[in-house]
Amino acid sequence: MCSTIMRIHNTRWIAVAIVSLFTHVAFSQTHQDLSAVIAGGNDALSDAVYGLHARAYVNGNNIQVAGEGQATALDLTASNFGTVNFSDAALNAVNTVIIRFENVSQTAATINATSLSALQNLSNVVLLFTYDIAASEAASLAVGSIPDGATSYYSISIPE
Repeated sequence: MCSTIMRIHNTRWIAVAIVSLFTHVAFSQTHQDLSAVIAGGNDALSDAVYGLHARAYVNGNNIQVAGEGQATALDLTASNFGTVNFSDAALNAVNTVIIRFENVSQTAATINATSLSALQNLSNVVLLFTYDIAASEAASLAVGSIPDGATSYYSISIPE
């Protein structure tokens, strides 16, 4: 009897874990089309991504800020995402993170965005693809654990 109850209890926990996993994956793998959202009149998003504000960049293992004042955007490549200290004081005002994917091999590995939760003002995460990728693939790229309150977008911008 005790063993039957334990099996039922364990089965319930496994079912809850599986449902939670699928729900989390479904939410974390959908990104909105940045161009469509901006064309729809989201001027604040357009300004956050393309505006002339102080912007932080990753140079080796260091954060550098271009412009005057505190950086409101962080621009980095997918390959150096894991090396960034998101708790760095230079990133205190960052509300937009732009992650550049420069080639197919960078998208093969998923990015775990849990570390972005250190950015207290984060509201936008933009995945910028600078190579030829289908919009459907960009929209569904697996990026795990984008912090609550932040919205993720994708943009395809192939240099000429």
